[in-house]
Amino acid sequence: ETMEIYAPLSDRMGMNHIRDELEDLSFRNLNPEARNLVVERLSLNEKDREIIFKKISAKFIKVLKDHGVIAKIVGREKTPFSIWRKMQSRRISLEQLTDLIGFRVIVNNIETCYKVLGIFHSNWSTIPGKFKDYISTPKINSYKSIHTALIGPNKERIEIQIRTQQMHDFAER
Repeated sequence: ETMEIYAPLSDRMGMNHIRDELEDLSFRNLNPEARNLVVERLSLNEKDREIIFKKISAKFIKVLKDHGVIAKIVGREKTPFSIWRKMQSRRISLEQLTDLIGFRVIVNNIETCYKVLGIFHSNWSTIPGKFKDYISTPKINSYKSIHTALIGPNKERIEIQIRTQQMHDFAER
């Protein structure tokens, strides 16, 4: 019931933290073996992910600075349930899943969001079908951001969200 009604309802209302918590609590009860497997694997690679995140962030910051863009980059790890869902939908193992960290690029204004998108798309290969412009067409809960996916500096698949601080604050709430 929680997975089918309350988690989707909280997502629809823009209550992402509550959705994540409901999904994780349900996942823990409905499939504890799968959840423990994902959590165990994530903890083994935690230091590697931190190092990779710092290296890629530094490269992004340098490229943006070279184009006169000041930005802040923050990361977000996916929840165990969202990782499991992606593994199931793509029929892949955790080792094959490369987008465990999401990059959020936070800039001063909307025009800079689109400039950053252009800079990223001209420097790295995009992944077809992985672009969404929620600034020009916000989600029903008023969420705004640009989502894209690239083959990044280390030839790894990277998911990026580009937004202003105001959009970020709204998304976090």
